[in-house]
Amino acid sequence: MKNQLILFISILSCSYAQSQNYYHIRRDGQLPTGYYLDKIYDSKKHILLNEPSASFLSGVDSLPFDFKFYGQPVKYYKASDNGYLTFDTIQTISELPIGNRPFNSILAFWDDFKLQKLPTPNEGVGIQVFSYTDGVAPNRRHIVQFFGLSLFTDPLNGTVSNSSIYAFAIVFHEGPSGTFDLVYTPYGDKTRKAFIGCINQDGSLQKKLNDSLSNLPFQFSFDKNNFIVYRFQYGSQALYDLECSKLNLNDVYPVNAIVNISGEVVNVGTKDINNFTINYSVNGSDTISFDVIGANLKHNGESKYTFNHPISWTSGSLGSLNNVNVWLSNLDGNEDLIQANSNIKKVILRNGNNYIADRNILLEEGTGAWCGYCPEGHLLMAEAIKQHGKRIVAVSYHFDDSMSNDQGNEFLSHYFTSYPDAMLDRKVFLGSTNTWLNEINARLNGKSPVELDVDLKTFNPLTREITYRVKATFSDYWYGNLSLGSIVTEDKVRGNDNPNVWSQNNYYSKFHNGGAGGSSHPLYEEEEFLRGYLHQHVMKAMPGGLWGVDSLIPTFITPNSVFTKEFTYTLPEIETVFYNKDYFSLYCNTIDSEGQNEGRNVPANINLIGFVAVNDSVLNNRTILNSSEERLWNLTNIENISIINGIAVYPNPSNSILNIQLNVNTIENLSFSIFDVNGKMLSNESVEIENIGTFIHTISVQDLVNGIYTIKVSNGQQISYLKFQVIH
Repeated sequence: MKNQLILFISILSCSYAQSQNYYHIRRDGQLPTGYYLDKIYDSKKHILLNEPSASFLSGVDSLPFDFKFYGQPVKYYKASDNGYLTFDTIQTISELPIGNRPFNSILAFWDDFKLQKLPTPNEGVGIQVFSYTDGVAPNRRHIVQFFGLSLFTDPLNGTVSNSSIYAFAIVFHEGPSGTFDLVYTPYGDKTRKAFIGCINQDGSLQKKLNDSLSNLPFQFSFDKNNFIVYRFQYGSQALYDLECSKLNLNDVYPVNAIVNISGEVVNVGTKDINNFTINYSVNGSDTISFDVIGANLKHNGESKYTFNHPISWTSGSLGSLNNVNVWLSNLDGNEDLIQANSNIKKVILRNGNNYIADRNILLEEGTGAWCGYCPEGHLLMAEAIKQHGKRIVAVSYHFDDSMSNDQGNEFLSHYFTSYPDAMLDRKVFLGSTNTWLNEINARLNGKSPVELDVDLKTFNPLTREITYRVKATFSDYWYGNLSLGSIVTEDKVRGNDNPNVWSQNNYYSKFHNGGAGGSSHPLYEEEEFLRGYLHQHVMKAMPGGLWGVDSLIPTFITPNSVFTKEFTYTLPEIETVFYNKDYFSLYCNTIDSEGQNEGRNVPANINLIGFVAVNDSVLNNRTILNSSEERLWNLTNIENISIINGIAVYPNPSNSILNIQLNVNTIENLSFSIFDVNGKMLSNESVEIENIGTFIHTISVQDLVNGIYTIKVSNGQQISYLKFQVIH
């Protein structure tokens, strides 16, 4: 392999004439939508190569959409454990004979690798080459992930570190442009050099990263915003082309507030640029310019320049919409050849800063029963709620276990690359669990321009349909695209004794290598796999979609505007759980009483969440303005309300009649007795059942005063007690 690689390098160093070829732009932190590092743990991925493997090509895989490579349509490919893939599907071996080259190929990091786990690997590190597809046509991405590769010369002994393991990916973008990305993670030896780039069908055209052998692109952080991305595009690259990659302007500023024109510039042309001009104007008025000297912007996106225009904007009346235009010019005395990416126009509203609503935090967590470190995230979420109560609106998105679902998986693919992880209001990304509580405390400061309420809740026990309304009330002017959305979650979710699927993996247990957090950790005395684990805040559905309903709230909002949306969700039938051993702790419960072994889909444990979010085309700009959460039933001091032993009472609370619904298996007499909070019997009725099946008995409660009551249902042998509330 080494001799072959040296020959390949010498051939590629020859000069040749070309018209169009691939060129690359560095896009650090701009991970392609749908890519995430821990996809290795997803059972739905397509495995191309498994360990053990050395110098092998996979079977044929196919792109799920049309794609052109060097302008030519391609559909099928093979992946090599030596860090590349080829569209030459006739090729049968990855270790090419000396003198040959992997034509018609994309080389993420072409080196002599093997897929073989060392005796003491990092815990949880998988060893595979696999593919998966994300997104909806015409904007899909197909990802080929190389995960857990090691150098062929690495000995199979000793301790594994991140530098011994390589993980990188090739990401295809749907469309005729032939665009693909190369993604690099904090794995591998950053001093290792290899070929990165692509080569066409006959070897006459090739593109190497930085036109030479390259060190492995490497960042130390597992924060997805630090992952290195190189985007390869087919065509002719401009000589002079600055891109305004970030403009720090909000949609709304208070009257007379200072607006600084700041942002980030990237040089996506082929020439290094030292000097350029930043310009802006407001409502077509005079141009305000500032010359940047000595920026030293390297070509191909290899460096960035953060700018702050020294002259701020302060004008604009209450409720006014202002057209702000920002553009770049005079690139070392040359015209910017592609102005579309350096000229940004934005409409900005001036409002009164009349924000009166408490800003609740939408705390969204990525987790999984298989994830041994995830219980730490659960504990931190519980502590945040303990400290701040209803100011914390918690949602847990489960990946690759029995609580995951399609909506949750799609949501996770947009934001999460490792577990456990969390974010606040889809704006503050937390990463290490050490930062969670501090970031939450900081985020709680401040008010919101919109107040959220979840009300008009109903539950139909026959159809199990939940309906409710989310209401958004604005206290000030607002401008921008907003959506109103909802999430349904459930607490106390548990399943049968099934490790990694229901039973939570717990690396903090003393039974797991002595416990990851030491003997002082709250989970130290717990089992390694927590049977009967009570999963909290489990996302069940997003009735308005991942981002909410985007056509309900107008772009321009005046003070005291109110917007509402009714949502519906059909709760599946209650699923029961069974355990062979009784176990009970603060976090787990496998102890059941007859008829009380509910595991999930319990109405009393359902939470209804409403939120208002910015509906921006850029994913990381879809900030939550405010949120709110209500229990489906949140009646004071009522436990096990509404469904006991298969019996339901509704509506609850009631002001006129109360329905008691149950399934009758035999012909029998039933008695219904109502007691007040002091245990005094207020009424007693006996009913003769004539037919088996669903039976509903109706009782008038209009003469009862406001308060909490208990109804006793008995057939002479079995007795059930349910609580309800009367509110007139």
